[in-house]
Amino acid sequence: METTSPQTDPEWTPPTPLPLEDRRPFLEHLEALRRHLLRSFLWIGVGTGVAFLYARELLAWLIRPVGQVVYLSPVEPFLVYLKVALFGGLVLASPLVLWEVWSFLRPALRFHELQAVRLFLPFGVGLFFLGAWFGWNVFLPVSLNFLLQFGSENLTPMLSVGHYIGFAGWLLLACGLFFEMPMVLLLLVRLKMIRPLSLLRQWRVAALSILVGAAVLTPTPDVVTQLLLAVPMGVLYLISVAMAFLMERGRLQGGSVPP
Repeated sequence: METTSPQTDPEWTPPTPLPLEDRRPFLEHLEALRRHLLRSFLWIGVGTGVAFLYARELLAWLIRPVGQVVYLSPVEPFLVYLKVALFGGLVLASPLVLWEVWSFLRPALRFHELQAVRLFLPFGVGLFFLGAWFGWNVFLPVSLNFLLQFGSENLTPMLSVGHYIGFAGWLLLACGLFFEMPMVLLLLVRLKMIRPLSLLRQWRVAALSILVGAAVLTPTPDVVTQLLLAVPMGVLYLISVAMAFLMERGRLQGGSVPP
C-alpha cells in the first residue's frame, strides 16, 4: 500500500506565514512588555539598595513585637538583612512598578475601563496599606500572644530571626492582599462583569472562599489565627456589597457614577 507524505502530495501546499504587518503588533507588545519588566526590575533593585542601607533599623522595627530573637547559623543574619532589604525595596518601588504596569495596559483599555482603573487604583493601594497596618497592629500581636502562650517551664520559646521575619512578612502580605477584596469587587461591578444582587445571593460561596483563603494565606495552621483574618474579611465583603448596591443605584439614576 503506497503512502504519501504532505511533501510528496501534489495537492499539498505549505502554510503561508503571516504577513510582516500582521506580526508587527504582537512583536511590538512583546518589546513593550520586555521594556516595562526591565524597568520594573531596575526600580526594585534601586529600592532594595536604598533599603539595605537601613536594613538594621528596619529589622529592629520588625522584631519589636517579640523583643528578642536569635540566629541559628552564621549566614542567617546576612540573609535576613537581604530579605528585609528586598521587602523594603518592593515597598519603595511599588509606585513606580504600578506606573510601569499602568503604562503597559493603558493602550489596550477601552475608555470606560480606563476611567474605572484610574478611579480604583489609588483606592486599591490605600486598601493594601490599610491591610498591612491591620496586620501589624492587630493581627500580628494577637497571633503572637496566642501562639507563645503554649510555652511552659520546660518549653521556652527561642525565636529564630529568619523564621520570625518569614512569619511576619507572610502575615502582613496576606492581610494586605485580603484587604484588596472591596476594590476587586467594586471594579467588577463598575465594569458590569457582576451584579450586586449576585454578590448578595452567593454569600455562602463568598464565606467559604474567605475561610479557604485565610487558611491558605495565614502562616500558621491554627483556627484562631485564620478566624482573626476571616472575620474582618467577612465584614469587608458585606461593606463591599452595600457599596456595590449604592454604585448600581447611582448609575441607574444617572448620578455621579457614569455608565
